[in-house]
Amino acid sequence: KKQDADKKKKQDADKKKKDDDKKKKDADKKKKDTDKKKQDADKKKKQDADKKKKDDDKKKKDADKKKKDTDKKKQDADKKKKQDADKKKKDDDKKKKDTDKKKKDTDKKKQDADKKKKQDADKKKKDDDKKKKETDKKKKDSDKKKDTDKKKKDTDKKKDADKKKDADKKKKDTDKKKKDDDKKKKDADKKKKDTDKKKQDADKKKKQDAD
Repeated sequence: KKQDADKKKKQDADKKKKDDDKKKKDADKKKKDTDKKKQDADKKKKQDADKKKKDDDKKKKDADKKKKDTDKKKQDADKKKKQDADKKKKDDDKKKKDTDKKKKDTDKKKQDADKKKKQDADKKKKDDDKKKKETDKKKKDSDKKKDTDKKKKDTDKKKDADKKKDADKKKKDTDKKKKDDDKKKKDADKKKKDTDKKKQDADKKKKQDAD
């Protein structure tokens, strides 16, 4: 009995030790697994954090680049816009200057033409007045001469036939000279009228070309 009891006691003790060893081994394995899971979780957490930081840095870098590109495009666009505006202003100023110069030149030509036209008209009037005065004087002289001739004819009426013939011839010559003078004057007037017409036509064409 004692031997059986000792044997039983030893078996129980061995079994308990074996169970305790198993429990310890299981506990150690569980702790090891838990530590491994924690390490893996910490490692994963760190990797995720590193990846997030890397992604955030990339996003920031991309955003900065995009902003820089956008700012550059805006600066280029503003610069181009300013250059275009400056060029347009320069072109507009040149056009205005050219237009003003053209108008000034046109006004000057018109003033010169008007001045020339007035001078020509004044000269023509002066010449016409002079010619009229000369014609009037000639007529007056002619009338005076006719009167003198009539008086002379009345006085010389009683003179011989030869003197009368000479007087008649002299009158005929005078009449012929007057007729010749009148024809010359008529020809001169026609020539002047033709010249004035040509000049008016030329002035009219010149004005049309200028317009």
